[in-house]
Amino acid sequence: MSNETVVVVVESKAPTELKINDRNQPVDLEPGSVPVLRWTVPMVDVGVVAAGDEATAINTVVAYQVIVSSTYDKAESGHGDVWDSGRVDGNGFNGVPLADLDMSASRRYWASVRVWRGTEDSSKPTAWSEPTTFGTGAGERWSAAEPIWADPLTANPYRTVELPESIAGENREISTDDQFAKRPEPMTSDHNSRGWALFRGRITLPKKPIRWATLNATASSGARTRQFVYRMWLNGHFVGFGPTFPIDGETRYDGYDVTKYLVSGRDNFVGVIAYALEDQRFMAQLDVMYEDGTTAHFGTGEDWLSRVGNNVWLDGATVGTHVYELPAENIQAAAYPRGMSEVGYDDIDWAVSKVKPAFDELKATPFDKPTLRERKAVKKWITDDGRLIVDFGRAVAGGIRLAARVSRPTDLVIRFGERMNDQGTVQYRLDAYNEYQDVWHYEPNKLNVPVTARTWGLRVFRYVEILPTESNDENAALLRELLDSDTALEAQALLYPFHGPSDGFTSNNDTLNQVWQLCRNTVESLNVNMYVDSWTRERIPYEADAWLQQRAHMSLDADSKLGEYSIDYLLANRTWPTEWPLYLVLAVYDAWVQTGSLDQAAEQWDRIVTMLPDKYLDDATGLIVKDPGESSTTDGDLVDWPPAERDGFVFGRVNTVINALAAQSYGCAGVLAMKLGKIDEGRKYMRIASRMRKAINTYLWNDEVGAYADGLDTGVDGKQIAHCSEHASAFALAFAHVPADRLPRVGAFIRSKGMACSVYVAAVLLEGLYKGGQGVYANELIAAAEGERTWKHMIDEGAGATMEAWSRGLKSNTTYSHPWAASPAFLLPRYMVGVHPLEPGFSEFVMAPQPGSISEASAKVPIESGVIEAGYKVLGDTVPTAEDQSVDGIEITLVVPIGTTADVIVPPTKSGAPIVLDGVETVVADARYGIPSTIPQGSYPEGARRIHGLTAGRHVIQA
Repeated sequence: MSNETVVVVVESKAPTELKINDRNQPVDLEPGSVPVLRWTVPMVDVGVVAAGDEATAINTVVAYQVIVSSTYDKAESGHGDVWDSGRVDGNGFNGVPLADLDMSASRRYWASVRVWRGTEDSSKPTAWSEPTTFGTGAGERWSAAEPIWADPLTANPYRTVELPESIAGENREISTDDQFAKRPEPMTSDHNSRGWALFRGRITLPKKPIRWATLNATASSGARTRQFVYRMWLNGHFVGFGPTFPIDGETRYDGYDVTKYLVSGRDNFVGVIAYALEDQRFMAQLDVMYEDGTTAHFGTGEDWLSRVGNNVWLDGATVGTHVYELPAENIQAAAYPRGMSEVGYDDIDWAVSKVKPAFDELKATPFDKPTLRERKAVKKWITDDGRLIVDFGRAVAGGIRLAARVSRPTDLVIRFGERMNDQGTVQYRLDAYNEYQDVWHYEPNKLNVPVTARTWGLRVFRYVEILPTESNDENAALLRELLDSDTALEAQALLYPFHGPSDGFTSNNDTLNQVWQLCRNTVESLNVNMYVDSWTRERIPYEADAWLQQRAHMSLDADSKLGEYSIDYLLANRTWPTEWPLYLVLAVYDAWVQTGSLDQAAEQWDRIVTMLPDKYLDDATGLIVKDPGESSTTDGDLVDWPPAERDGFVFGRVNTVINALAAQSYGCAGVLAMKLGKIDEGRKYMRIASRMRKAINTYLWNDEVGAYADGLDTGVDGKQIAHCSEHASAFALAFAHVPADRLPRVGAFIRSKGMACSVYVAAVLLEGLYKGGQGVYANELIAAAEGERTWKHMIDEGAGATMEAWSRGLKSNTTYSHPWAASPAFLLPRYMVGVHPLEPGFSEFVMAPQPGSISEASAKVPIESGVIEAGYKVLGDTVPTAEDQSVDGIEITLVVPIGTTADVIVPPTKSGAPIVLDGVETVVADARYGIPSTIPQGSYPEGARRIHGLTAGRHVIQA
């Protein structure tokens, strides 16, 4: 065989996945901001007979050129009539600021990029990328719009729905006497149907070509419903919903690209359904630029038609809780405003709108726009007593669309639930005390066609039950028609855009695959437009919850903006437990590690440092010393929730959990400060973290037990608390830099406990095990197929998303809609498969698999510059243990994206035989000596070997 390298280039791919400010085609950037363009360069398909420099060069970017154009066609052809960077040396992967653009309100541009691949001497440009559009929103003051609402005089007489006693059912009984069993008083209002408002706006466009159009919209207030205020359509097309929660009292607005929905030379119609009981205001402005360069603005005002919608939605009970109020949707289907955004809709009985006071401060929402997606049932059946049961297979945040044809007036009871009752019906009276029940009234029509109605508000459910109020042959036929049709009944999910791979993890363990899929589906389904504890009961953001959800979300999809906004919200609106603010420091740090961007840290620094517990620092020892307080009050120690999940934790004035978490927070703050150029501040925080970790390992270690005590009773001069909970050791293992000689004992202690903590603390426990070289046991806990405290138990319970607690028995008001409980979504790719960054933004990363008993696994990890594909297959019969992590052999595959380099940690092998990289024996180093890295990593087992500096391409390692 010849020693020459033969390289076959199949195609030269242009850059893809262009993003502006890490968003997809944003048209509502804040006026005055500087847009930053990023892109991905796909790898060229290369056939390599023998490894060589030519193959590396093909997947190397040495220069780029960015253009900004006034039209799509100009950008597509490479004509930057607005801005042209020219050829710039470098790969541009850190983002290219598009400086000197006119970024005043209501502007629109197109950007394109090409890159030069190869070596400095022989590089060639690719084709231009597919252009991406971006622009600014309407800004702080809208030139053509005023806030409006429906005139109360258009309301119909208030009506309610009376159900037969046999249908109404009994209140849910709870046999347990735990603290969560008592139902809180729900928020309710008299005549809650008065909050419904319908709007219809006519926009007449001249007959000339349209270059672009942006529809901006906002409303106030969603404070009582804890969700959006409006849903909006244009010419029959769904546009979006909003607004999202404000951070500092401002009003957030969203801009939608509606160019493809408009028709020039005719009337165009905007239709809006809104709901608010307080501060009732809605505002929209359509900005249109024509191909002749002129711009027109159309907005809400007294010429828009509107009416109160209580003739469509009757008074009803709340489907909310003690935290928020949202009305049951008792719909009169004949009056439902189908076609209200289309030509020909009969609006003869609508009135002009009432103009309302202007908004004080408008700001654009800085993340991608959630949308609506219809989901079909995975299973349907009719029960013996005449109910249609529909299973959508996963959690849905939204509602349903139902088209029904009836031959006589018919009431259908619509019930939503997160789980099934033991009796085979849908539990619509949720454990969290929501009551998800609507009544939809249908009338026969002359055309004998199905009539459609839709849920407007947001509920979280997996199952739907349809129950006619009367039992007769016609209704039985109706249910059979709904059963047989694929389109008459569909879920309508409100989804934040999700671009992560659907096959992002797989292994030879079926339970592990199911757990990952549950976690992925949970995050995709429940991000909506803010990280909240749950859209079922509270709809409130919490710090620890957001930290966990952010880590799962960013591991599944290279999107950081929704998480960034959620953390910004919490930095301005902290909640109460002592630990919770500390997680915000971790969240900002982790986002920097994932993306490489320090923007959030720089912008929010003054708030970030106020999250640190300086006032509780003890000068003598460096520990946090404070009264534990009550977990439901400000600065009350929580440790875990519910209290039954604390493994008997004993509270003292020095709390090991809080000290370990504080040490990590100070350490993260120190690194961020140094990176921001705040050297003195950074050194101070790093000294505090180092001293605190030393004190934890000095004062709080119980050598007799081989674990960490829960704390000190009366303070630094007090006695060590005799009790050693799993939590104390879990947090120490994750955050306190446990000395290497203690790791086996701590691991053995935790193993003796099992999963003696909640789903929340499980994330910390498992990460600590992985970082402490105990990944073998961490894998077992995630993959456990039996037992109450497992993710598999959630699946067996019929959960459509991860649950708030391991089971209803542990927390009787548990809900099935908590994305923060989806930690395996990041734990499995990051630690079991072992892909984690060495430098922020994954410019350098490592793959360090911890297979344990999972002999085969692979993961796809989306990052800003592409997708890392990593997998391993253990060879031979030896199963690694925590004490001996060696294997007979292993094959590792790794796809390194362009713009990154990788190290691989090969687990120790029994023979210590040479390692083969891409078919050639290679030089390796002892992994115990560590990897130079900005980001601290865990230890690696004795005998593990390191391959350094793998460049872009697909690599196969055999040991």
